[in-house]
Amino acid sequence: MSNSVQLYPLEQPLTLINRHDKLPTSATLLAEITDTSEGRNHFYSLVEHENHLSILISFRAGPVNQYYCDQYDYPLKVLSWFPTALEEFRKPPVEGGLHAGAMTTKDIDVDGEMLCIQSATSGYYLMNRSRTEHDSGGIYRPMEISLSYDFLYKLGFLDLWKKLGQQYEKS
Repeated sequence: MSNSVQLYPLEQPLTLINRHDKLPTSATLLAEITDTSEGRNHFYSLVEHENHLSILISFRAGPVNQYYCDQYDYPLKVLSWFPTALEEFRKPPVEGGLHAGAMTTKDIDVDGEMLCIQSATSGYYLMNRSRTEHDSGGIYRPMEISLSYDFLYKLGFLDLWKKLGQQYEKS
């Protein structure tokens, strides 16, 4: 779903975390949850890292059961912003939501980084246009994480996110 046109200045990349089970001493684990939707077995670690939220998705795949750990970085304020923004995105037009057929929100400045939510086939993308994917090879690819309906609603990821957002707002 990526739009490869860079619209905003890029933030400096955060230090890459290669393993969810070997966090740097400066990082703090906030929560963990497993996504078993759609045949997946992906382990999510939400980490406070360099004054940002890093979402680590780790899993094993391939013929030799190789370990992978992908990292998605957002400002910490995304903890309280995302649940509210997603709720607004899902509202029908008659309740003040986006126009019928809308597939994306406007880009919104969240603590200096431009974020948006987009519809996906079976869920949503949370996109950070102020950061490029860690493995982009020097080509601009906005950082985006895909979140399925089942993972968000049935498996409780959105409830966990809301809880973290409440804790963030209290701190």
